[in-house]
Amino acid sequence: MNPNLKLSPRTFPARVAELGFTVDLPADWVSHELPKEDVDFSNPTLFMPLAVVTAPHAAIVFGFAARPAYDDGTLHDWAWYHLNHNQLQPRAVGRDVIAGVAAVSGEAVQPSDLGPMVVRFAFLEDGNRLINLTLTAPEIFADSVRDAWFAMLKSFTLKTPRGSRFQIEAHADNTLAAPIPEPWLEEPAQVEPEVSSENGEAPAPAQKKCTLYDFALEADTTSLDPATTINANLRDQGVGLVPNIVSVNDGNRYATVAGGAILAQFDVPYGWHVIDDGKRTLVFEPSGKVQINLNLIPREGRSNEAILDAIEAEMRQDYPHPEFVRLQEGNLQALGARNIADGNQPLEQYHLLYPFRDHSMVLRARVTATPEQATDACNLAELILNSCVFTSEQPHEEAEPVEQPTPGGKPAWWHEALKLEAENKLEAAENAIREGCPYIGFAYSTAEMYRLRMLRLMEVSDKAGALEAFKKSSNFIFFYASMATSGGEGAALSLERDQFRAQLVAEYGSDPEVVRA
Repeated sequence: MNPNLKLSPRTFPARVAELGFTVDLPADWVSHELPKEDVDFSNPTLFMPLAVVTAPHAAIVFGFAARPAYDDGTLHDWAWYHLNHNQLQPRAVGRDVIAGVAAVSGEAVQPSDLGPMVVRFAFLEDGNRLINLTLTAPEIFADSVRDAWFAMLKSFTLKTPRGSRFQIEAHADNTLAAPIPEPWLEEPAQVEPEVSSENGEAPAPAQKKCTLYDFALEADTTSLDPATTINANLRDQGVGLVPNIVSVNDGNRYATVAGGAILAQFDVPYGWHVIDDGKRTLVFEPSGKVQINLNLIPREGRSNEAILDAIEAEMRQDYPHPEFVRLQEGNLQALGARNIADGNQPLEQYHLLYPFRDHSMVLRARVTATPEQATDACNLAELILNSCVFTSEQPHEEAEPVEQPTPGGKPAWWHEALKLEAENKLEAAENAIREGCPYIGFAYSTAEMYRLRMLRLMEVSDKAGALEAFKKSSNFIFFYASMATSGGEGAALSLERDQFRAQLVAEYGSDPEVVRA
């Protein structure tokens, strides 16, 4: 919590439908008197303002509004309807619990005359009343009022709560506790049920688990287009490529993609990005608050418990005071870690193990998310894992491109790179490797090309050229090791780097990069 943030409870009288409420807000912010007005609720886009509170010296606004709930659709549908109508571009959307009822909350960006505005939003339904909470701030100030937003959500209390037609998940604090909670349960939207039971109470509504549709951030496959800016940048940095789309389901807003690194086809909701580098398949949303990293782990005779033990031991070395919990749900076994952080950003991480097609491997989903997003992230990871259909292809330590190798055993891009290097077209040679080897192995292959160049130039006594090739090779092998995404992988890649560089130094005859006194 921001130590400079001073909060105080405020109570707002009902302006419509007995919607009085109490909430904690910054003590020095100004509450504005609202004019009396009649709102034509036959227009489905209109809300009646309940309260408006602004920062004293900045264009930062808390807004509270309500309207009658709709007869059909889900809370998720309603939220997306209003986001689209107001031209809000979501960064993240997730399930929440506010005032004791199910809610949808998130963060979006909206263009304005003041520049991009960050709009934090929440929608909840109580007694057929749809309530909308917002905090709008210029992008430059958005992080400074983040704590005020979450304090408001936590403290928001209705004077006359009536209960929601939608069900919430078992843990109202949005955290995971053993066993893994069921995904957020939501009643199929319907008109308020008529009383039919003998005791005068309405029958319990039917419930359904969340689906990929609930996690969709867009209405099409734009996020899976290799030309999309995020995907193109990751490709150009050598991080990986977008896997091929196998099929699409526009009605349910998900696509099936082929993850080469995990030897499986799986489903992913629209709006999420997927990058595959041959070793791992990464699923993430644009804000970066949730990442699901999929990879195959060799069993080597180990049980799931032993694999999780190894992961826990590694994390205890990576973080000073992690808190762990073991979880099990159906055919999933998992290790949860809390009290970890990336700089000042608190994080939670969950390692979900899912059976591979045989006992040689286990599929691991490493889920990293902010505490607010952790439950949603795990629920999405569970949906993705359960959608996996494994191929019959045998796993490779490092996946090769689809291109067939030449008779010499090396792919054509490698021979093309060596040909360009011999012609001193070094930039073109590097590009040939990067395009032909679209995963982190491109850096290792480029280091090897420059090692061979060094040896060739040494044979013709080109000392300056050999030295330059040595340095290039050394730089690329260090770059290769730097692309590890976990402590265990970092140790493995660092060992490869050290072995490669030891050979490089031995062949050169000395280490020209050693600083001597």
